[in-house]
Amino acid sequence: MANSGIFFNVREVPGKPIYYAAPEIQVLDNEHATDNKVASHLAGSLYDMIAADPATVNPAGEWNTIVVRVDQGKVTHIQNGVKVVEYELWTPEWDELVASSKFKNFPGFTEGISREGYIGLQDHGYPVWFRNIKIREL
Repeated sequence: MANSGIFFNVREVPGKPIYYAAPEIQVLDNEHATDNKVASHLAGSLYDMIAADPATVNPAGEWNTIVVRVDQGKVTHIQNGVKVVEYELWTPEWDELVASSKFKNFPGFTEGISREGYIGLQDHGYPVWFRNIKIREL
């Protein structure tokens, strides 16, 4: 029942959770997790904004790979070798995605996503494993 996520461009704000102002790539057991009812909450998705193709996900118990590329605001999620999500930060289209999501009233999103920041991994208390994490500056 894994439920986790990968955040990027994280800005730390004292007293605020990581999701306050950072986009999240969803890590989820699409079959058994309770957060599997909304397409944009499934594995590989830009959480609550853009759904990834669930056919690209290996079932729980098998490894999945995700490559997240962020280059001057252009972001792609490549899941198990297939590009599943593509978007651009700091654009009118990005603002529309935020406005249509649960983040529409999060000050960290309405103020704007940072242009740089940390990488973070979500912990919802479910077992989840990460391996071979690599970060490369573009």
